[in-house]
Amino acid sequence: MSRDVSPAAKGPECDVSAGYSYAAVNFSGKPVVSMQGMDLAAATDFTPRWRGVLDTSYVRAGKDPLSGHGSYVLNFLVGPEFVPAQTENTRVFVRALAGVSLVDGSVPVGNLFYRGWLTRFTWAAGTGVERNIAGPFAVRVNVDYLRTKFASSTLAIQPQNNIRVTGSLVFRFAAPHLRTRIH
Repeated sequence: MSRDVSPAAKGPECDVSAGYSYAAVNFSGKPVVSMQGMDLAAATDFTPRWRGVLDTSYVRAGKDPLSGHGSYVLNFLVGPEFVPAQTENTRVFVRALAGVSLVDGSVPVGNLFYRGWLTRFTWAAGTGVERNIAGPFAVRVNVDYLRTKFASSTLAIQPQNNIRVTGSLVFRFAAPHLRTRIH
């Protein structure tokens, strides 16, 4: 009779991902601006249900026809991710992230536009799904509510309510799942 025995110790599973990011950004004093760019992330499993995530994204919009300036948002976020449901091929997760953002854009003040940038505390809360595709590769889709800040047309610091959607290709670095046959 034979049986499989798992190794006594195993290192943490971690992954890196890169992908496309879209953000609907509400600059104070302007309508929602559609921004596109990229997202890079890394995650480490602490337990089967809890992970630590480092997420950075850069999204930008083209030049505003009235001001002649483009806008962008750069985020660096970190936080926990909880996995409430998982099958062999699919993982559903929720997450809460915090960090810092750099928001650059132009603000209308009367007939003039002032261009500036602001670095402030940022947070995000969201959900997502990850699906294995082949070997160490998976695809991941996240939807986050992203709270940043920028200067309004009165030059006061105002919160921005943003929705960020990201689609990524994931590569997993996993400790080998060694199986030993005992006879």
